[in-house]
Amino acid sequence: MHALLTRLPSPLAKPALLGLLVLAGCCITLSLAPFYYWPLALLGLFLLHQGLEDASGREALLRSFVFGCGMFVSGCYWVYVSMNTYGGASPLLAGFMTAVFCLFLACLLMPFAWFYTRYLSRTHSGRTLGFAALWLLSEWLRTWLLTGFPWLFIGYSQTEGPLASWAPVISTLGLSLLLAYTAAVLSENAWGKQRHARRLSLAVVLVIWLSPLLLQQIEWTHNRSDRAYKVALLQPNIDLKTKWDPAYILPGMLYFQQTTYNLKDQDLIIWPETALARRYHQALDYLAEIDQHGKNNNYAVILGVPSYWYSTDGHGFFHNTLVAIGKGDGIYHKQKLVPFGEYVPLERELRGLIEFFDLPMSSFREGPAGQPALTAQGLNIMPYICYEVVYPDFVAATAGSADLLLTVSNDAWFGTSIGPIQHLQMAQMRALENGRYMLRDTNNGVTAVIDPQGHIIARLPQFEREVLKAEVYAREGLTPVARYGTLPAVIFSAVAVIALLLLHRRMH
Repeated sequence: MHALLTRLPSPLAKPALLGLLVLAGCCITLSLAPFYYWPLALLGLFLLHQGLEDASGREALLRSFVFGCGMFVSGCYWVYVSMNTYGGASPLLAGFMTAVFCLFLACLLMPFAWFYTRYLSRTHSGRTLGFAALWLLSEWLRTWLLTGFPWLFIGYSQTEGPLASWAPVISTLGLSLLLAYTAAVLSENAWGKQRHARRLSLAVVLVIWLSPLLLQQIEWTHNRSDRAYKVALLQPNIDLKTKWDPAYILPGMLYFQQTTYNLKDQDLIIWPETALARRYHQALDYLAEIDQHGKNNNYAVILGVPSYWYSTDGHGFFHNTLVAIGKGDGIYHKQKLVPFGEYVPLERELRGLIEFFDLPMSSFREGPAGQPALTAQGLNIMPYICYEVVYPDFVAATAGSADLLLTVSNDAWFGTSIGPIQHLQMAQMRALENGRYMLRDTNNGVTAVIDPQGHIIARLPQFEREVLKAEVYAREGLTPVARYGTLPAVIFSAVAVIALLLLHRRMH
């Protein structure tokens, strides 16, 4: 690519290169849900690798930033929908805040591109393995920096791709490593000069892409018994603008109660995140009726509700909570909160500035670590509320002790954007990584049931009030990811970068 662009008149070469890198960043978004053009992940990284060819440190900073802008603006524009349509921010303010958010994420690619061009791009191994390892570390950084935003990982493209069987072994981040390595090797094969090294790296790539033929024969987990559990997931499709309207609270509660009573032939009934617009302690009588009906008719209900609890020192806190009743038991408080959506950083300065920062759900406190699974019908069900399911290690740390995984969400905040479908794809990957059935219940879609191979076996259309019924099985056994999380992939990448850095210093 660099060689082709140098043939253009010099005033046009640089803008053409930057424009192509913007499109390369957009390729990452197109490789993921809801587009599923997974080969574009390879194309996008191929173009980035080519764009960094012979780049100086300063040029690498700019080119990686431009690539990141294309990637995050195209893939995360739905933040604008949340702020403008449902948060009450003006188009100008919502656009400004979304731009700042996406530009910040793009900046996170810059130090890795600079490090790559400065220290690793002088050898074939550095330009292939070094490039891939640094890409993985850039994704890993986004899982924890400032509480984390682990979105748009290229490994997610393989829920519909040929490398899916690698996911339970090396995690989503490991898949990203394999894709980045493949893209770098293809780039090197196009323009590289070291023939022996090129042949070796191509052989490695061939092994990577043929290995799933063997890996898919391995069953990491298995059904605990032959018993199928009948589950029903309620998708109420309640508009956010009326959800918290006092006039709608009682009709909404009546819908959930009557619908649940009509499903008494099911083993497990799920309500979505914050299904009730009343606090848990304000709805105790209502919940007691459903609890007793569930016990009498042998079904369990797991429901989302905001709650208010007092700590031992007398301070009260709001929590985003799941409660199991009927033939179920347990309470779970959400641990991974969404910045600005569920808590406000710099709250004293921002609270009251615009309507978005005064939403009914923007004052939650995170729940304690180490909470036990919910129980229902003899099943251990590990719950993840909304945003929590996008964290690979957070899910892996608890999924292995569960018979069944559950995630509930209210993706109405994203409107008709691609956000809810991206969110669904991440839930698919968690099921695949950990070898468990995943129940996903949402307010207005996408409500789905996912099997241990990450395939959607039942789903509801978005923006419709319906009930999804399916049968699932309790699973046992551990995948490598459930045992070790993303740590092996991260350690491998870090060691590779250090080894290549030492090689660079020895050569210079």
